[in-house]
Amino acid sequence: MSTIHETGALGADAQRDKSAVLIRLLKGPLYLHRQRDLWQVLLREQYSIRDYFQQIGLSLLIDEAEGYAFLKQPESAEEESAQELPRLVSRRSLSFAQTLLLVCLRKRLAEHDSEESAPRLIVTRQEIHQWLLPYLAEVANEVKQRRDLDALIKKIDEMGFLTAIPNHPDDFEVPRIIKAFVTAEQIVEFDQLLAQKHAIGEN
Repeated sequence: MSTIHETGALGADAQRDKSAVLIRLLKGPLYLHRQRDLWQVLLREQYSIRDYFQQIGLSLLIDEAEGYAFLKQPESAEEESAQELPRLVSRRSLSFAQTLLLVCLRKRLAEHDSEESAPRLIVTRQEIHQWLLPYLAEVANEVKQRRDLDALIKKIDEMGFLTAIPNHPDDFEVPRIIKAFVTAEQIVEFDQLLAQKHAIGEN
């Protein structure tokens, strides 16, 4: 039979674990394969965690099949007409090159899922360069262009849509959370935009 002290200690441990999940989510996405202990707490306490974030205007999105969870700040007409809440989750304004790389990564992940049995998709720096070069204008300084592409890769890494493999600086994992941010419909729209740009360039 548990004593009052033991029950209190268990309650404190549970609250500490829950707080760790809240803090992790406020910092960025939570992944099953990286934080298994926190993931189990998230699933166990997801309803109270969801209620907590709703009180501060955030939605909790969990994809158990893909193994990730993240926070989203909904945009609504009510917020726009009333005094808008301070943004806790920043909006991203993407450049053309950033959008292009995200779409390329999302397409490659779709191909990987249809062709491979391994859950992780690893891409190389050289592969990324090869994907992007056909869409870029020809330049005289190829060294500078490669540096610019490497800076783009670093930026996408910082945004959380690529993960550098330790001790392999030219290899990157594509986190599956990219599926939540780049949809099939957005890929079609971007492909149409590229086709229009290409047609304009030929005229």
